[in-house]
Amino acid sequence: MSKEIEKIVKTMEHEYGVFHDLLGDQEMDLSDEYKKINWAYFRIFATHYESINHLIYSGGYHSSAIVLVRTMLEIYVKSYYLAFVAKDRSDNVIDYIENDNKFPNFFQMTKELEDVKNPKGDSFNGVFSQFTKKYLASYEKFSLFSHGKGEFLKAYYEHEKMSYSTEQITDVLYTVKGMFSTLGMLLLFTQGKHRELLEFIDQVEFPSGT
Repeated sequence: MSKEIEKIVKTMEHEYGVFHDLLGDQEMDLSDEYKKINWAYFRIFATHYESINHLIYSGGYHSSAIVLVRTMLEIYVKSYYLAFVAKDRSDNVIDYIENDNKFPNFFQMTKELEDVKNPKGDSFNGVFSQFTKKYLASYEKFSLFSHGKGEFLKAYYEHEKMSYSTEQITDVLYTVKGMFSTLGMLLLFTQGKHRELLEFIDQVEFPSGT
């Protein structure tokens, strides 16, 4: 395992620990359905997050990790969609729970999120569009693994062993790391834990140039 990958994994573990130390044993405010669904999605995401490092760093199961990341990406976008789009329309959360088709497709959700603006006119400015085909195409790339098709299938068809470059692995880890930190920020914001939010932001290591 390269030193670069090891460094990212340690940073991820550190930020995960910082977040949980800040949260501690505090009770969550589940007084409305949007806070409740946000907390539910975060817990699902965090469970997957705990598995990623074991799959990649300890076990070397890179393909399986990427399948899991695709699931995490959907959870991530759905969490923000409910918090900023569905809530603004006063949609019923139970409708989304009982009928997953209530959610638009992934690309429509990212588009609607990019259209969201706060009272000052600020937007997400590419946070969600980066996952689409026009930019990093993360969703399409990860889907090849979850559906067993395209270049992923071709690689298995033509070679006995699959190998991944350090750059490919670090790209996946940085994606997961970024999703966890910003989903954690969303949870703290939704819960009104402003002190913890500021402390967490101060502890998160953002990529250079951002």
